[in-house]
Amino acid sequence: MSILHRPEVPDPEIEASSLMFARAIELAHGPSRRKPMSERVASVLYWSLMLLGFAWIFSMAVDREPPVRQISREVVNPNGQVRVGERLLVKGNRVRTRQCELTRRWWIIDGAGRRLDFEPERFDAYGEVGNETEITGPFIPLDAMPGRGRLNGVLAYDCNPLQRALGWSIVVMLPPLNFEIVARAP
Repeated sequence: MSILHRPEVPDPEIEASSLMFARAIELAHGPSRRKPMSERVASVLYWSLMLLGFAWIFSMAVDREPPVRQISREVVNPNGQVRVGERLLVKGNRVRTRQCELTRRWWIIDGAGRRLDFEPERFDAYGEVGNETEITGPFIPLDAMPGRGRLNGVLAYDCNPLQRALGWSIVVMLPPLNFEIVARAP
């Protein structure tokens, strides 16, 4: 037993009236299909702002140039010797190209080869753009062993909001400085 398919023959009058009603509805709603000019302007403005926002975030992500270039650093204590409990004086010359927030970390290697860390110093490195000279340095702790010492330092610059938010700082390792740790005077 097989089923025979007999397609219905469309009635030409019904088909013509359906087309006429479809065309009438299309004409009635046709103008509403066009976007008004204000909607077009708003759309262009929205996508322009989105593109500008992504470009801004991208520019912050690729910003990895250190804002300060160190020219020279030297120990200025007499004969490069520092007594335990006194301050190690380091004179640094540098060129600042822009202003950023800074976190500086110091540590010394004392005469016994122990690493002595200091608390990170956070401050705004805002100042005149150009050449500058500064004398700074840590105090030698009382438990430091006399002998040959070495000062190491790391600078972490946060120059834009993305670096601050993600902790993705521009990190610069300073060259180590050698000095002599001398026992305290009696």
